[in-house]
Amino acid sequence: MEKNNIILINNFVVEDTTKQQKVVDMLEDAARQILDKHDGFISMRIHKSLDGTKVMSYVQWENKESIEKMLNDPRAIIYMNDIATMAKVDRILYELVYTEEKNIEQ
Repeated sequence: MEKNNIILINNFVVEDTTKQQKVVDMLEDAARQILDKHDGFISMRIHKSLDGTKVMSYVQWENKESIEKMLNDPRAIIYMNDIATMAKVDRILYELVYTEEKNIEQ
């Protein structure tokens, strides 16, 4: 049986809408500099709300242990502390149980 992936969803709320893009930029940089180099990392998606007040990151991992290692990485802690000066964060772990994608025939 295939093991389900673990998803880390971070919801960031910025009080100053001018900080939304800065949070996005920092998350992109963290993905390239830190996440991409950790074993177990699969993918990251970053979404920003149209009203300028929220950013959501959807990070897919092979297992919970990989996430815990990354969260204890001093470089990741520095990024998260810097982001915390601009946004409140709510972090939740999910288990991926179902995916549906549109079949596009070429």
